[in-house]
Amino acid sequence: MPRLASAVIVALSLGLTFPGGASAGSRSSFEDLLANLKSPNAGTRQKAVDELGKSRRREAIAPLSALVRDPEVKVRLQVVRALRELRDVSAVPALATSLGDGDPNIREEAIGTLVEIYAETDRTGAIGRFLHSFSDEVERSSVPPYVTVDASVYEALARALRDESGHIREEAAFALGILDGRAALRELTTALQDPDPDVRAAAVTAIGKLGATEDGRVLIPLLADESSGVRLRVLHALGVLKVTAAGPALREMYEANRRRELGLRVLTTLSRIADPAQAELFQQLVQENDPDKKRLAVEGLGRLADVSRVDAFKKDYQREKNVEVRLAYAFALTRLGDRAFLDTVVLSLPSRSLGRRSRGYIMELGREMLPELYAYLGDPDADVRAALCEILGAIGDPAAIDHLTPLLADPSSSVADRANRALERLRRGGALRATN
Repeated sequence: MPRLASAVIVALSLGLTFPGGASAGSRSSFEDLLANLKSPNAGTRQKAVDELGKSRRREAIAPLSALVRDPEVKVRLQVVRALRELRDVSAVPALATSLGDGDPNIREEAIGTLVEIYAETDRTGAIGRFLHSFSDEVERSSVPPYVTVDASVYEALARALRDESGHIREEAAFALGILDGRAALRELTTALQDPDPDVRAAAVTAIGKLGATEDGRVLIPLLADESSGVRLRVLHALGVLKVTAAGPALREMYEANRRRELGLRVLTTLSRIADPAQAELFQQLVQENDPDKKRLAVEGLGRLADVSRVDAFKKDYQREKNVEVRLAYAFALTRLGDRAFLDTVVLSLPSRSLGRRSRGYIMELGREMLPELYAYLGDPDADVRAALCEILGAIGDPAAIDHLTPLLADPSSSVADRANRALERLRRGGALRATN
């Protein structure tokens, strides 16, 4: 047997490959897969698309994008799924085109993929459930500050608000909210009249994520929507946008539902919008035994910024036994100017029962509190340091970079990792601002 042939047999038996080629029985080479995209056989094209997606090679995006108008539905659907695997913004034009595909499954897949690419998140399970839950996780849009969404995406999603499928209209509304689609606020406002309550609810949530206080005024009439799901989303959005003009309608709604669960939800919104006309109500509720109502009343009074309440609040803080209400007092006192009470809020971050609310309070207090927060990066509790790293990254002030950098050498690996992620986020955000 010739020496070369013998070498080939040995190599194949060992599963070795040759330069520029593939081993016997392995997948087709990259070049073969590209060639198979032009096959007259739809099954061959679909398989090639699938393998190119799994290749994670960016240079596959252009040839894959050419197939978004393939005559075979299964091929077009596989193209969108492959572009999802490749996760690159250069695939956006093709995905925007797929938002207008004649098949609803392809349109849905394109919406989910665009959200994953721009919001830098991974979905598990059904797209609709993913968009619904991911939209609810944060109160404002989820696009990182260093990411710019292509205008064609907003235009395509705005058109999708008129899709024949209510499911697609709902998902398009959620996606606009997640992706900071302020350019489509007018279309989202129109969607508030959609016959499908799920679409109206999604549009409400999107406006809550995108709008300003004035934009939220259009939501007030929907407090009387026939759908309870819509009404609950309106309550949340009004609170996020702090629509003070909703105060009278909310107060009426609260009085009609004082003893029901809905009453507590309405009170949550009243507490957030900081309507001075509700001060008397909050003052009444501070005297109640119900800890949830009391907590919300304390928060509401703190947001009204009436510093004349500071001394009384300090006494109430000392006497309060409920830990959640005490935390609310600490938040309110901090808002009213007594920064010493920030200590209670920050040191509650590691708590399983109070940590989430504590984080929300600090995020609400915002950049004004940063000088005081920096001091806690040296706290002896690693969980406090780690939580603050995440918060400082989320607040997004580049001034935090110098304070976070020493934590890259923190003895806690968790703190060092979170500091690193926060720094990367802040640096990318700063780089974007520098180019604008």
